[in-house]
Amino acid sequence: MARQGSREQQGITLRGSAEIVAEFFSYGINSILYQRGIYPPETFTRVQKYGLTLLVTTDPELKNYLNNVVEQMKEWLYKCIVQRLVVVISSIENDEVLERWQFDVECDKTAKDESAPREKSQKIIQDEIRSVIRQITA
Repeated sequence: MARQGSREQQGITLRGSAEIVAEFFSYGINSILYQRGIYPPETFTRVQKYGLTLLVTTDPELKNYLNNVVEQMKEWLYKCIVQRLVVVISSIENDEVLERWQFDVECDKTAKDESAPREKSQKIIQDEIRSVIRQITA
């Protein structure tokens, strides 16, 4: 998650099937938008997933936009043609990059077929999501 600005950090690596990577990315984006105050806190709700409490937007336009982005991303992930996802937070006034988040993708090439997803244990998924969220909130 190499962020530009005042703090520089290592990249976040997302590993697994297209479904898992897309889900991790979605939760990561929601967390960034919440943690950085880009959308008001009241437009987020807590959800339980994998035994964790995660924040997701309730803003209809943002939900629709993010769903479209994640669905397109899944198509690319199924084909293993995406290696990196970058999220940039920039100033409205002058386009200055305030933060830059880089998600490196390690696609599971053996799990390309949507009808045959690879299973990860709930503990592994929890640990990986926690790691992603922890890096974002650091």
